[in-house]
Amino acid sequence: MILAVLGMHILTWMFFIGLIGSAVVVLISFWEDGKELFGKD
Repeated sequence: MILAVLGMHILTWMFFIGLIGSAVVVLISFWEDGKELFGKD
């Protein structure tokens, strides 16, 4: 039972780390697209 609880905590942390990583990738993509759209006149 202790291993199951430990596994759930590890999976929860992995989920949140992945979520933060995905958010960073989305922000970088928006930044690059914004520079491409509004940077060139």
